[in-house]
Amino acid sequence: MPRLHIPSLLQDLTGDVDQVDVTIAPGAQVSVRELLNELDRRYPGFAERLLYEGDLMPGMAVFVDGEQSRLGLREKVGAAADIHFIPPVSGG
Repeated sequence: MPRLHIPSLLQDLTGDVDQVDVTIAPGAQVSVRELLNELDRRYPGFAERLLYEGDLMPGMAVFVDGEQSRLGLREKVGAAADIHFIPPVSGG
């Protein structure tokens, strides 16, 4: 099951759940977008907070198994994937 880690800034939508497992068929691969759609089905409004004009918000990053994805929402993942949505960080 791919495991999605929920940023603390979005946990108000998930009832303070910090990670969600999504069941997929053994050997199957799904896109991060499909997983995000499942999160939005479970927690309405989730995708709206991550997306802008159908893609990730500027500065938002997707990490799969500890590496930043260059494909973002198009990245294909398998059953053992560990996915993090990392919001932009600013500071001075």
